[in-house]
Amino acid sequence: MNSAFWRYILILSVLFIFWGQFFVTDGLLNQVSFNFALFYPLGFLVGYRPRLENLRSAYLAALLFNCLSYLAAVVSGIPIESWIVVGLDFLSLLVFLKVGMIIGQRAQSKN
Repeated sequence: MNSAFWRYILILSVLFIFWGQFFVTDGLLNQVSFNFALFYPLGFLVGYRPRLENLRSAYLAALLFNCLSYLAAVVSGIPIESWIVVGLDFLSLLVFLKVGMIIGQRAQSKN
């Protein structure tokens, strides 16, 4: 694992700690908003400085981070209410990461 992977894990952890205070209620819309707050900035940073190594590391870091957050929830006794929501959570992760990358590439090309 390269330094970009660990940098992305650190960024996601800081964003998780910061935004975790604001998104405390349950619900699909809240989960999608939380994913936007976490994964769009990461995608933007990766898109702004695109390299194949960064793209792979970003996807791996985002997927691993999301898996670990579900693992932490299960271990701490928080029940998973719906596996459909988990699937939509991972889908929104991929969508927001890709949208952030596209917007980041456009911003970088304007400079």
